[in-house]
Amino acid sequence: MKTYHTLFALLCVFLAWLFFLAEPLVSGQSYNSTWLLNTTVNITNSAPLVLDVNLQSPINLIAYDNTTVNCNVTIYDFDNNTAGVNATLHRSNMSSSLAPDMNYLYTNSSCSLISPADYYANYSCTFTVNYFANNGSWLCNATVIDVANATGSNQSVASIINPLIAIKLPSLIDYGNVAVNQNSTDIDANITNAGNRDANISVEGYAIVPGDNLAMNCTVGTIAIGFEKYNRNGNINYGAMTALTGVTTQIPIYSVYQRQSETIESINATYWKMSVPPGAGGICTGKILFTASDRGN
Repeated sequence: MKTYHTLFALLCVFLAWLFFLAEPLVSGQSYNSTWLLNTTVNITNSAPLVLDVNLQSPINLIAYDNTTVNCNVTIYDFDNNTAGVNATLHRSNMSSSLAPDMNYLYTNSSCSLISPADYYANYSCTFTVNYFANNGSWLCNATVIDVANATGSNQSVASIINPLIAIKLPSLIDYGNVAVNQNSTDIDANITNAGNRDANISVEGYAIVPGDNLAMNCTVGTIAIGFEKYNRNGNINYGAMTALTGVTTQIPIYSVYQRQSETIESINATYWKMSVPPGAGGICTGKILFTASDRGN
């Protein structure tokens, strides 16, 4: 009987051991105060980065012409699936999201790949900038896009477009046939602003050398400088017009403004008359020097 109780007690201990202690052995796990799990994820696409944007500086525009401006862009693509780079050149005080405007914003929708490499690449973004683009601080804002339409953007430090004071005129004022003691008709000399600043205009004249006090040197004789006159308005009587001098003189209340239109040039006219005094004859020639200065717009 004693043996039976002993065996029964051992059986109970064994069953308790199975219930409370043997489960970790069955499951293959151990219980501790810390538990380390492995993790995993499959990244299907990472947005590319624009690492550097380098805009040439300073930028000097060409009078009455276009200037090519370069913006170099370095990108990094984690997935090496770059689709392209685009860029905007714009005044610092204007948003890069505005519509293109030749005074303050230019776009390049397809920059050129110049040094391909795995993951890293360099692009050249060029812009054809007009002579009347606003002077001052400009930025290049570049965006890279991959085949999954993920994007990254960055912008350059500011670059300066310098002021450009320039004008364009016809090469000749031809008064035609004028008799002695007669005045010519109005001959206009249109002044085109060929820069990016509002311009004041000054004039002076000479026949052979500056300061000779002559308007024209003729086959016979000369014409004194005071016989050549001008005005900012047309159809003005000769006597009411301003006589040309040999000293640079600013035309009062007169400017040629910076061009603001993509299709229409900024032009202002001046009107000229010549009176022929006795003592001059034949073919006469002279020079008028037009000088532009910054009006301060």
